[in-house]
Amino acid sequence: MTFYRMRNFFETASAAKKLFCFVSLLLLVRLFSNCFLPVFDPSEARYANICANMAASGNFLEPKFIHDGEMQIFEGKPPLYFQMGALSCKLFGRNEFAVRFPAMLSAIIILLLVFFTVKKFKGEISAVQTTLIVALSPVFLAFSGFCMTDLLLAAAICGAVCFYLLFLSEADRKRKKLFSCGFFAAMGVGMIVKGPVALVLAGMPIFFFTAINCRWRDLKDHAWFAGILLFLLISAPWFWLMQAKNPDFLEYFFINENFKRFLFKDYGDRYGAGRESFRGMALLFMLLCNLPGLLLLAFPFKNRKNFKFAALRNYLREPLAGMALLWVICGTLFWCLTSRVLITYLLPTIPAAAIVIADLLEKSGRLQDPVFCRKMKKTVVIWGALLMLVTVASIGCLPTLRDNGGHFFRDLARSEKYAGSSFYFLRKTPYSAEFYMGSRVRHHANESQKISAANSRECILLVNQKELKKYGIPAGRKLLDRRGFWSAWSPEISTPRN
Repeated sequence: MTFYRMRNFFETASAAKKLFCFVSLLLLVRLFSNCFLPVFDPSEARYANICANMAASGNFLEPKFIHDGEMQIFEGKPPLYFQMGALSCKLFGRNEFAVRFPAMLSAIIILLLVFFTVKKFKGEISAVQTTLIVALSPVFLAFSGFCMTDLLLAAAICGAVCFYLLFLSEADRKRKKLFSCGFFAAMGVGMIVKGPVALVLAGMPIFFFTAINCRWRDLKDHAWFAGILLFLLISAPWFWLMQAKNPDFLEYFFINENFKRFLFKDYGDRYGAGRESFRGMALLFMLLCNLPGLLLLAFPFKNRKNFKFAALRNYLREPLAGMALLWVICGTLFWCLTSRVLITYLLPTIPAAAIVIADLLEKSGRLQDPVFCRKMKKTVVIWGALLMLVTVASIGCLPTLRDNGGHFFRDLARSEKYAGSSFYFLRKTPYSAEFYMGSRVRHHANESQKISAANSRECILLVNQKELKKYGIPAGRKLLDRRGFWSAWSPEISTPRN
């Protein structure tokens, strides 16, 4: 009976209801996996520690974490994600699910913004297609379950551009002012998530769209006073309070972290060396972020004349499609200017590319082909099921595929066998161990093997396999447990004298 009800629902329900059920199931599976996958070193575990420490201390102003054996203020990022993670820890406890929950909220916000914005411009069917392209991106789904600031930044940028599009399309003066305030509020949120890079990534496509189409007159309709006031109320207080307590904060954050970081290899980073690739790597990351959606454009176009005309001559004149295309181009080219780029920096291009892909498919005539549509429906279901299967399988398989100490540290911390024991790491303590073991870890700065051996006599010593081969284990210890590249050794056993 239940099967026939489900079948009847999927035959009679609207496209929006089907989308809601499908995407909800996809996100629920990802949310479920967050309860089991441990936090990953170094970045995610470091941010998880900041969230947990903020919740424990009640200090929501200064993000803090243990670096080089001492509790330090983290001045590399503004605090909004950490504050959301701390509130989540207050609700759900100190665990993986809690610190990752804000990322899932960010993913939901992006999907809702895309759906309602595209629906406003092109109708419900186009909105469903565009939202599906976003939701079925493996990169988007993966980072909706990581404790990282980037997806929240993507949500802020998406909100700013979407509110600006709604501002352009609205005829009613009051609603126009309201959407303008929404744009400024989203920019303020982006500023308090990751700093001025949010203003650049959201502002560039808007500026070039306005310049290309000579729409400068639209600027007079903005709620300038209320909007700027709203932007400052959201973003300015934290920067002012941090500078009052830490006199060198603004100089380090704006000059080192947001300027020198992308120009110089040695930019004075206080928290470890940045990751280097090569200039232009952002283009490859953008392509990876927007798979498999980009593969849809590989199908032969049915209506070539209309497609060429729309794509080459008038495309940038359309508010939705033109703005989205500029959004992708500006975001990608901006990050191509630096070699210090991660794939997470290109997450804001996913909703923009989805809008462009869905629009090009519509203009090409492929979506009017019933055979193509039937194949696409089957492909969407199969791809979604595959993503869910991979997500669930990763819970059991991932620890064996890489050096994931988080699993090991979590099990040691929860084991009754080692209750009351303290843990000491040879030379350097991973962030994930601090997250799971808390005060049971003997924190120390990066140190030599001899000093670690001397200071850890009464503690369980944890050693990475590479360090084990290089330094060995001091005499008087027994192997307690080993998993992957990590091993735990007993406290030193005193040798009785004759």
